[in-house]
Amino acid sequence: MNGNKIELWHVPSPGSELAEKLEEMGLDANDLAARMGYTPKAVNDILQGNSRITPDVAIMLEMITEIPADYWLRRQMSFDEFVSRERVKASLSDQSLWKKSFPAEVNVREWVQYNKGDEKSLMPLLKFFAVASPQAWDSYYKDAKLKVAFRISLADVKDPYATSAWIRRGEILADRDPMEKQEQIPVRKRLKAALPEIIAFAAANKVRPKSKKRITYWTPEAEVVDDCMTGLQELCRKIGIRVLFVQNFKCAPIHGMYRWYKDVPLIQLHDRFEKRATMWFTFFHELAHVLYHGKKGICLQNIEITHNFPEKEDEANCFAQKCMVDAGFKM
Repeated sequence: MNGNKIELWHVPSPGSELAEKLEEMGLDANDLAARMGYTPKAVNDILQGNSRITPDVAIMLEMITEIPADYWLRRQMSFDEFVSRERVKASLSDQSLWKKSFPAEVNVREWVQYNKGDEKSLMPLLKFFAVASPQAWDSYYKDAKLKVAFRISLADVKDPYATSAWIRRGEILADRDPMEKQEQIPVRKRLKAALPEIIAFAAANKVRPKSKKRITYWTPEAEVVDDCMTGLQELCRKIGIRVLFVQNFKCAPIHGMYRWYKDVPLIQLHDRFEKRATMWFTFFHELAHVLYHGKKGICLQNIEITHNFPEKEDEANCFAQKCMVDAGFKM
């Protein structure tokens, strides 16, 4: 950037290419102006990239240069995109503190995909959240516009940045494996019928199996999920409930979450509990929300959020304790 002028190093304007074509044809700007019925100034503006090549101009150029109109229009579109992209990058350059608000683990886990040369850019992080700017992130996640079944704000959460990243990661994983939309009452009926099977499955999987490889902070999610966890996912999918396992952050140690996402009840759990009993209690706690507490709201376990209602949390804890006892866990 030089003042308000964008220096275009990578994508030349279509006007510069047109100037080369005119030189090849032995024409100058005055000749082109006369052939188009334009003033020399209007043609010079096109050649210098100050005026866009419109569909009308592109058709004129096709008749004069024998280069198809759609070629000139594609060149103009590429140039316009480059100009806009550089303008957006420039507007984001003074908002680097926003990026630093997120835990560094987001990058270590490769949740955000950076191409070579854009490691310092905010655009990959914005793409991760599917928002257009840091201001849009604030509006969506902190200003009561996060869409669950109604709008909710993370502004009162201790670390809304880490929390939003954990929530968004679950959305991305859910979108990779779509499920049919569900209705609340049929899901509850199927859940009640399947609850004994789920409890029996928990009873058969009380201990986390020893992994052949050491689970580290950097171990990818896919390598952490074991047969018990995938079995639970399959059981719940038959009911119409999605279960996801996503590693949380030290600054936002969420154990579990319940919400409806794209008309499917979603239970999202931390993927590396030290004890299997903790995972099962968390799961049954969130399952109670599916069974009793409807589609409105989002419940985050082990993290303070003002939108949770204590009576709902107490009810979920009582349900989880009963399921754990039925499964043979010592409480």
